[in-house]
Amino acid sequence: MEWRTHGDEGGFVRIHVSRPESLRRLEMFLAIDTEAVVTPLEGDALEISFLGSRNEWAQRKELELRLRSWLASHPDVVAVVSD
Repeated sequence: MEWRTHGDEGGFVRIHVSRPESLRRLEMFLAIDTEAVVTPLEGDALEISFLGSRNEWAQRKELELRLRSWLASHPDVVAVVSD
């Protein structure tokens, strides 16, 4: 997993995956978090917007942990996270 930061873009991140056929499973996994809105984009990407009372840093850390957990069970997928 690679995390690319381009500055403060305002409360969302994008995740691109190397295997687009895995995208729907990742979307369903991340959508379990009620403080995140997961939106599929065209191609190989999801956009995650944050809701709730936690600050953005805490939400991004939670997303990172969840994504690492998912990737551990999908070793054939590479993910790039950008904001």
